[in-house]
Amino acid sequence: MLIAEIAGNLVIGDRSWVTPAAVAGVTGILLTLWLSRRYLSELRLAGFCRILGWVLLCGCLVNPLWSSARPRRGANVLAVVTDISRSHLVTFDDNQTRADALQDSLKRGELTEPTGWLQRIDQDFELQRYTVSDRLQRVDSFENTNFDQPASNLCSALQQLQERFSGQPLAGILLLTDGNATDQLKSDEPLKGLPPVYPVLPPEGQQPTDLAISSVAVSQTAFDDAPVTIQAQIQKVGVQNGQVQFTLLDQSGTPLETKTQDITDDSAVRFEARPETSGTVFYTVQTQLVDDDGGLIDTEATTINNQRMVAVDRGSRKRRVLYVSGRPNWEFKFLRRAVETDPQTELVGLIRIARKEAKFDFRGRDGERSNSLFRGFDQAEQEIAEEFDEPVLVRLGTKDEAELQGGFPEEAEDLFAYDAIVLDDIEAEFFLADQLQLMYEFVAKRGGGLLMMGGQESFRQGEYDRTPVGELLPVDLHREVAGPEGPVRLKLTREGWLQPWIRLRSEEAAEQARLDQMPEFVTLNATSFIRPGAIIMATVNDSSGTEWPAIVTQRFGRGRSAAVCVGDLWRWRMNEGRRRLQDFSLASRNPLDAPVAPGETPEEDLNDHARACRQLIRWLVSDVPERLDVTVSPEPSMGSGVMKLVADVRLPDFEVCDDADVQFTVKKPNGESIQLMGEPSEDTIGRFEAIVSAIEPGAYLADVTATIHNAEHEPEELTGTTGWASQPDQTEMASVTINRSLLQNIASETGGRVIDLADIDDFVSSLAHSDAPLVEVWSWPIWHQWWVFVTIVLCLAADWTIRRRHGHAWYLCPEKLFPLPVDAGHFQ
Repeated sequence: MLIAEIAGNLVIGDRSWVTPAAVAGVTGILLTLWLSRRYLSELRLAGFCRILGWVLLCGCLVNPLWSSARPRRGANVLAVVTDISRSHLVTFDDNQTRADALQDSLKRGELTEPTGWLQRIDQDFELQRYTVSDRLQRVDSFENTNFDQPASNLCSALQQLQERFSGQPLAGILLLTDGNATDQLKSDEPLKGLPPVYPVLPPEGQQPTDLAISSVAVSQTAFDDAPVTIQAQIQKVGVQNGQVQFTLLDQSGTPLETKTQDITDDSAVRFEARPETSGTVFYTVQTQLVDDDGGLIDTEATTINNQRMVAVDRGSRKRRVLYVSGRPNWEFKFLRRAVETDPQTELVGLIRIARKEAKFDFRGRDGERSNSLFRGFDQAEQEIAEEFDEPVLVRLGTKDEAELQGGFPEEAEDLFAYDAIVLDDIEAEFFLADQLQLMYEFVAKRGGGLLMMGGQESFRQGEYDRTPVGELLPVDLHREVAGPEGPVRLKLTREGWLQPWIRLRSEEAAEQARLDQMPEFVTLNATSFIRPGAIIMATVNDSSGTEWPAIVTQRFGRGRSAAVCVGDLWRWRMNEGRRRLQDFSLASRNPLDAPVAPGETPEEDLNDHARACRQLIRWLVSDVPERLDVTVSPEPSMGSGVMKLVADVRLPDFEVCDDADVQFTVKKPNGESIQLMGEPSEDTIGRFEAIVSAIEPGAYLADVTATIHNAEHEPEELTGTTGWASQPDQTEMASVTINRSLLQNIASETGGRVIDLADIDDFVSSLAHSDAPLVEVWSWPIWHQWWVFVTIVLCLAADWTIRRRHGHAWYLCPEKLFPLPVDAGHFQ
C-alpha cells in the first residue's frame, strides 16, 4: 500500500576509503584464518567473533550512513471524512449507538491535552475535515457533529475528493462510516485513481434484530381485475420467531389488503390492485413483526425501513385503436361496448357499409360521374359526392370531422397517430399497395400493434398472402389448410395459461370452468403453420380431436402482431345473454337471486366477453411508444435522491426529433414547483435529459412540455407526465449491519486497509513514519553510534576469552610476535 512503514537505505559516506577498508578487511580475515588454522575446527565461534569485530572496524573507515525518507511535516494533505447519516443511530450494545461511539472518538481526537489523534494528524499533515451525507461538506471541527442526515453518498464523496485534490499531495483518506452507502460506483475504475482509503468501522456489538422491506417491484398487465401487481420482498436480521404482516395502502393511506407470512418463508408477497384513475398512482407497502396471536413484537432496531412507497404510471393519454371492418357486424358492436368502459383505451371505427360499384352500373345520364345513390346534390356539392369506384364508409368515434374523412389513412403521420389497428373481415384489395406497406411500417417502425380477426375475407381468404400485412402476421398464409367440418371448442395452451391477458380468472379451476361454459364456434380461418418465434396462446378442437391455432401472437420489429382465427366470437357474448335471461327467470325476476357458479360471481360471468375484449386491446397497445415518452430513473452514482428525467421526442412520422425545447415542471411533496430545461443527450438523438434532486420524502410529479420547431408548420407542443416516490430515510436505513464487504473492496482497490475504531490511535501513530507524495530525506552516521563500538569490543573480547579458556591465547612481545601457551603459573 502507498502509506506504509518505510525501509531505510545504507549509504557509503566516504567512497575514497572503500578500497583501503576492503584491503584491510580481507587481509585481517585471511590472517585470522591462517593463524588459527590448527585450531579452527575447535574454535569456530572465536574465529567468527574476531572476523565480525574486524569487519565492523574496517567498515567504520567508509563512514557508513543510515538514510530514509519520511513525510514532510505539513506538506501532505490527509482528509478525514465522517459519515453523519442516520444509519449510525442503530443501537449495538447497552443502549449505545454507533453515533455515540463515533462522537466520543471524534471528541477525543480534537483534544489538545492530552494530544488527540486528530491533533497528532494535524502536526504531521495538512488536516482537512469533511462530513458526508447527501453531499460532501468541509468543516472546521468535529466536536458538534450530529448524525441525523438522510443519506450516505460515500462513493460520490470519494470521487469529489479525487477531483478536488487532483494534482495535490493527498496522502490518504480516513473514512469513518458503517459502509451503508446510498449511492454506488458505476465501476471500479474511479477507485484506482484515489489515494489509500482507510475505512474506520464503528463497533458492531451484538447482532441487532430488524425486519426491513428490501425491494418492491411493480408490474402492469392487461388483466382486467387487477392490472397492477406489486411484489414486496423482505430481509431479516436476528429474527427467529413470529410472523410478518404486510399491508397495502393507497395514496390516501387507506388499507386495501393485508397478508400474513411466516417468518421462515423467504418468498415475495404479491398484491394485486386496480387503480381508479389514470396518470401516476402511488401505493405504500407496510410490514411489521407480529406474534402468532397477531400482537405487535416491538424488538426491532428501527421501524423506518418497514414501509416503502411505489409509483405506478398508468399513462395520461387514452390509447387510440383504429378498427377497420368490411361490413357491419356483431364483433364491432360488442368490442366497442367493452372498450367504452375502459378509461385507458379508445376505439375509432371505420366500417364499410357498401362495396365499390362497377363503373358501368347505374349510368343512366350522360356525363354523370358520381354514384346514382347521391343524385340530387347541388352542383357545388358534386365534388364531394361518392364516386362509382369508391366504397361507402361510416366513421364512428372520431375526435373531429376531419379524422378519417378520406377513408383509411394514406400518410404516415395520420396512421401513426393511432396505437393499434384491428382488421376485421376486410380483404387486402380494399387497401392500396402503399397503405399495406404503411401498415407494415406502423408495426415495424412505429412500434404499434396489429390484430387481424377471423372472417370470410380475413387471412388467406382475404388474399393477404404475399402482401406486407401478410408478412407481419404470426401465421403463415402461403399454404392452404382444410378447416373443421363441425363446431370447435376453445382451450388455452401452456403459454396461454401463463399470460394474464389471456386468462379471466386468477385460479386455474375457475378458469377451466369458464372455458367449459364457453359455446362452440363454427367460423374458423384454418391455419396450422406459424412464424418462427410466434406463440400459440389458444387452440380450437373439433369433435375428432383435430387441433388448429385460434390465438397467435408475436413480436415484430418494434411492435407486435396477433391473429384471432375464430370469426364468430360474438356467439360467446350471445350465449352469455341467453344465460342471463335464464338465470333471471329462475330467480323470479330478481337478478340478485340468480344462482352463482362455483368460483365466480354473476357480474364476472356476464362480463367475460367484455373483459376478454378489454384485455386483448390493452395487450395490443401496451408498450407502444408515444411521440413524447417520459421516463424517470435514479442516478445512484450521483447520490441518494438524485433522479434523471428523460424525454424522447419524435416527429409525426416517428422519426427522432433533435430540434425541440423540452421543459420539466417538477411538483414536490410540499406543493412547490421547480422548472428544469432538458439538455440534449450525448448518446441518443432526440433524447432530452434533466437532473433533479429529490431528497425530500414523498410523492413527486413531473409535467413535461416539448415544443417541436418545424420550418414548414407552426411549432407543435407535446405534453406528458410521470412521477416517482422519494424515500431517503428508507434507503438510508435499509440495512442495520455494517457493510464490511463494500469497505473492504474500497480499501483493497485503493491500497488501504480497514481499521477498527478502537485501533485509531495506534494507526495515527504510524502515519509519521509512513510514505506520502511529498517526503524529506534524513540520515545519520552509523559509526558515531555507541552500539557499533560496543559490538566491536564485545566481539574481540569474546574471541580472546574463548581462546584463553581453551589454552590458545596469543600475546604480543616487544621483540617479536610469537604464541605462548597460557597456564596458571604465568599469571602468578
